[in-house]
Amino acid sequence: MSVFDRFQNQTRILATLEMQTALSVGSHGSLEPTGTDLPVMKGPDGAPFIPGSSIKGAVRALAERILRTWNKQPDVWACDPFADPCVSSNRKDQLLREAEDEAEDPSQVEQIFSQKVWDASCTACRLFGSPWFAGRVAFKDAYLLNGDDLPLVTQIRDGVGIDRDLGAARTGVKYDFEVVVPGARFGLEILTENLEDWELGFLLTVLRFWEEGNLPLGGKVTRGPGWGRLVDVRLQRVDQNTLLDYLLQGQQASADTTTFIEAFHAYIETALKGNGRESNA
Repeated sequence: MSVFDRFQNQTRILATLEMQTALSVGSHGSLEPTGTDLPVMKGPDGAPFIPGSSIKGAVRALAERILRTWNKQPDVWACDPFADPCVSSNRKDQLLREAEDEAEDPSQVEQIFSQKVWDASCTACRLFGSPWFAGRVAFKDAYLLNGDDLPLVTQIRDGVGIDRDLGAARTGVKYDFEVVVPGARFGLEILTENLEDWELGFLLTVLRFWEEGNLPLGGKVTRGPGWGRLVDVRLQRVDQNTLLDYLLQGQQASADTTTFIEAFHAYIETALKGNGRESNA
């Protein structure tokens, strides 16, 4: 499959996440006798971090909500993996049979089959991955940047279970949980591989929600924790023209986010006009 079989480009998205409220990214129960019920994730050095899987989940969920706005425009849509995924197991088996029928030689089956699965997959699965192929957007763990500047890094908060019938605290259901304090700053790094300009622009458009503080992260977000803003978003990019410089000298050129966002804008405008719809983008 051409999107995977050779290097086309690699873009590193770097940013800082500044927490405006506390952050609750919990791990399993503490092993300490006096530990909290829900501790935050910590590295070997004891400093909290945000797992890349948590970041990916939040970004993908928002991306899928946005993609469904356009309702299966060409290459701009998202399936519902809990209802009708773009390539279900039955659909995959059907595509394999079609590939076997079309192949003139058994050695061609895998290539034809892979292309068919790719063509049938939605934008979200092409970007973030599916059961059938890897994603082209990777999210690294985000580590604390300003631990030494904070008077304390984490704190323990109390929580209670709510009786939904009474609308009050439920008897005997009390717990505590650990949070990272407001003001914590984390280094964010997202790595993309072989994205078209409009695809990268779409991802940057999704991150705009986070820049405005409108993408919560972690648990208990409806009760306050998890709200922060991305600042200092920047790109480092290597493409086929600069690959040799990168391999020999480690040089990565900075890139302007506006270029890719405009490419996405033009792409979605063309797709909507081609289907007789107007865009308010």
